[in-house]
Amino acid sequence: MIKYVCLFFSLAVLINSCKKDDTGVTLSLPAKTQSGQHTFGFRLNSAVWTNYGKVCFPFAGGCRENLNGRYYPSDGDISITADKVLYKNNVWNTQENIGLSLSTNFRGAGTYSTLTKDTIGVAYSFSEIRQPDKTYFLSASNPVFTIVITKIDSVSKTMSGEFSGKLFRRISEESFVTSTTDSIVISDGRFDIRFK
Repeated sequence: MIKYVCLFFSLAVLINSCKKDDTGVTLSLPAKTQSGQHTFGFRLNSAVWTNYGKVCFPFAGGCRENLNGRYYPSDGDISITADKVLYKNNVWNTQENIGLSLSTNFRGAGTYSTLTKDTIGVAYSFSEIRQPDKTYFLSASNPVFTIVITKIDSVSKTMSGEFSGKLFRRISEESFVTSTTDSIVISDGRFDIRFK
């Protein structure tokens, strides 16, 4: 019995000594680099957004990296995903994710835009504890987004670039129809990632 009490007490001390709280954390945009610094950030309606924290799966054994890039040289597809997770009182309070993809017509370093019919996919999601999730996509009727690949090196497996555009809120989980008024603006985006 004493052994179990000691074990319980040790676990309680361990859990309480590891409390995580990101209240008041200040994020800053990374510099625009082209050397594989593995950085990512942008302005979301003028507020700074960078990858931060980790998405963890306590009952599935671990966490995932908060920044991932992929480049598929056979077809030229590129994808980047980034997470921002903020904790309050040792529990996640907000979880955000953005995914960028560029496929078909990949021409290496250069400018890609929905306005020139390049195939770009962007999705941003925001979850807050005890609140409905929000998801934003490119408008199907008038998508506006630009990705500039400033450097891609398949030998060192690094890629850098910039991005900007406007996304609209998904109206319901049953469809991909977006609102015509509820939108977010992404500006001053930059990445310098190592890809797999």
